[in-house]
Amino acid sequence: MAIQSVLAAVDFGEASARAVAVAGTIADRCHAALRLLHAESAEAPPYFTSEQLDDLERQRQAMETQAERFLADFGRRHTAAPFTATIERRAAIDAILDASAGADLIVMGTHGRHGPKRWWLGSVSERVLRDVNRPLLVVRAADGDRAATTPEHLFDRTLVHAAAPIAGERALAFARDLAAHFGGTVTDSRHGLIEPELERWHATLLVAAVPEPRAAAWTSNYGEPLVRFCTVPILFVPEFTMRGSR
Repeated sequence: MAIQSVLAAVDFGEASARAVAVAGTIADRCHAALRLLHAESAEAPPYFTSEQLDDLERQRQAMETQAERFLADFGRRHTAAPFTATIERRAAIDAILDASAGADLIVMGTHGRHGPKRWWLGSVSERVLRDVNRPLLVVRAADGDRAATTPEHLFDRTLVHAAAPIAGERALAFARDLAAHFGGTVTDSRHGLIEPELERWHATLLVAAVPEPRAAAWTSNYGEPLVRFCTVPILFVPEFTMRGSR
């Protein structure tokens, strides 16, 4: 369960700035490799001529070079940890899911319930949660989290939750291993009530077990509402269950 590689998705907003800062801190403490990823897709209209397509391709190449520089600068502004930066010219959801196969932890920002400000990371984080089979940490902009303002203090007080019938054993083990790198504490509150327990323990991070295989009902009734409304960052940890237990 050791973290050797961390992937941070970037949309250049405040929430993804915090995601980079948190991902960099985790990578540094765990001695893991850090990769920043930005993806954007722009399809040419079907009526474009071959000359227009050639012009568009030249513009895309120039913009991609600028985006690579901007992503590298963005990363250096928000983390001191070394990283690699990648620009993908395709849909964000596809790029993140493909890249997640080589990561032990994915860190994403979300604008949660703040309407039009969500942009692609606001909704993509929910869509990634539906399909990703790696641990996924979702954070908001620093002024939107109830947790401590510095990434190092994100792991001060971790609360672990699992919706029945998930046992949550892997989530608990993952939480303890990660918290140990930061000297934080972990409270086992599996199958308790989330909000009262968050308040009771003044939690700075919620770790939630994710059933694998994943049921649509879990995503719509549990996972996505947590992304939108939870007052602290959430680390979703997949846990394989019997097919009959969904």
